[in-house]
Amino acid sequence: MNDFLCTDEFLTKIVNEYSDTIYRIAFNITKNPDDAFDVCQDVYVRLIKNKHKIKNEEHLKSWLLRAAINCAKSNCTQAYKRHSVGISDVKESDLAQNDKHDSLVYLLMKLPEKYRTIIHLFYYEDMKIAEIAKLLGITQSAVKSRLSRGREKLKIILEKENYYG
Repeated sequence: MNDFLCTDEFLTKIVNEYSDTIYRIAFNITKNPDDAFDVCQDVYVRLIKNKHKIKNEEHLKSWLLRAAINCAKSNCTQAYKRHSVGISDVKESDLAQNDKHDSLVYLLMKLPEKYRTIIHLFYYEDMKIAEIAKLLGITQSAVKSRLSRGREKLKIILEKENYYG
């Protein structure tokens, strides 16, 4: 797989297949569309530099998700980026339209990052608890706990924002 990994055809396939997922994870963590786009680029640069570490297609997906999380967290801690975009700015961004799905994404941004990430991976990426635990380097019980707490916090936010009404 490694020899084929850097061909234009394979990189195009990877970008087409995983860009949306990587972008959503990055946006979930950075809360900024421009930073999320930068993270996507960083992930693909890392992939090219570390192609020798990729064992197979399943490992590729896991590697890309972990790289997206790491790059997004790194992006948030850079000295010149230690500020956050206000939640009102996120709501007004191109991603936040007036439909229910985008409203939910906006409300999800109000959760602490440790809950947002797990909820995103579980519901939007359809990952199993064991996969999330392995990806994040935490126990399955920690994933279940964060998922449960995140749902409770999101429920409170949804009720407060009158999402159901």
